[in-house]
Amino acid sequence: METPSATLPAAVPQAAPMDRRLLWTMTAATVLAVGNVYYSQPLLGVIAQTFGLSASAVGSVPMTSQLGYVAGLVLLTPLGDVLEKRGLLVMLLGLAAAALFAAGLAPTFPLFLAACVAIGLTSVLVQILIPFVAALSSPEERGRNLGVVLSAALVGVLLSRTLSGFVATHLGWRGVYFAAGATMVGLAMTLRMGLPRYESSTRLSYPRLLQSLWVLLRDVPGLRAIALTGALMYAALSAFWASLAFFLSSDAYHQGPGTAGMFGLIGTVGALAANITGRHAQRIGARRIVRACIVTMLAAFGVFAAFGTLWAGLIAGVVLLDLGAQAATVSNQTELYRLHPTAQTRLNTLYKMFYFVGGACGSALSAIAWDHASWKGVCAVGGGFLVIAFVWEQVQARRAQASPSV
Repeated sequence: METPSATLPAAVPQAAPMDRRLLWTMTAATVLAVGNVYYSQPLLGVIAQTFGLSASAVGSVPMTSQLGYVAGLVLLTPLGDVLEKRGLLVMLLGLAAAALFAAGLAPTFPLFLAACVAIGLTSVLVQILIPFVAALSSPEERGRNLGVVLSAALVGVLLSRTLSGFVATHLGWRGVYFAAGATMVGLAMTLRMGLPRYESSTRLSYPRLLQSLWVLLRDVPGLRAIALTGALMYAALSAFWASLAFFLSSDAYHQGPGTAGMFGLIGTVGALAANITGRHAQRIGARRIVRACIVTMLAAFGVFAAFGTLWAGLIAGVVLLDLGAQAATVSNQTELYRLHPTAQTRLNTLYKMFYFVGGACGSALSAIAWDHASWKGVCAVGGGFLVIAFVWEQVQARRAQASPSV
């Protein structure tokens, strides 16, 4: 293993096993950094009170964060293929810290929204960090190491909601953003000292790098099919999480952000499903698993609609929802990486772009549905996205049967 100050050429594969401390440093960074775009979800009720907003207005918070993330995927993530990776990660962590501090200090809602866009934009650093783990791993351990950081990313998303609710209960919602900003500063210092320099061997110009994304989107039809399914499923998942805080603070429960955040712990069951799915996706078939996951998530919204006012019903629905969502994510990405093995990073960028556009749509429609039809409306929005996803998957399955070579 090279010393942290050494430069590793991207063109030379690493023969030695990856240092365990380095792996766990990068895993911890993934857990902590991936949550930045999700901290707002349990806080929407108290943010609405601070700025005097309706549910539909404050519902623009997760939507703008997710759209910022999409912009970051398109504009910033490809830089991981052409710039020195450690320096790029440290720079993005510094910018993320500034955006989080700005959100905590924002005196008006428009300024808070602008900070949320910047938070989303810089949160794509995780999509650079994960391929960096693959590059630093020997071929024999690459799959195992990627499994560790991908599971960490799933857990980080879910635990971020729990942490957000807990901190908000004790320090207020602004304290969540101050704490997150301080964490990013600490991460930047840790990665600057703990990661090796890693120069890229890619010589594409930035405009040509961006152009290659659209060439892939145009020329790989399987990518478009998988990405649309992922977008619809994430729209349904976001519809639930964007309105959960409102539901828990309503007359049905009279609970605060701490309780909303605790549901993130329940959702960590989905990370277990992701590990199991990854091992069996090739044997069972990724598309079959995805269709089963859509049905599982539909069942979750049925439970929410029928028994959502009962704690047992709400908890059971969250378990089903996150099981389906996380297992489908792994299956979709397993299938995705088989489409074009030499362009996996860019395929992932395009998939995540669709994914977060879907999430933004789900968040926005969920907030509108809550204003007009309360919890039943939210369930209808989530279920509607999943019905469309299932029909789309069935259409793709029939096309595959009719044209096996496609």
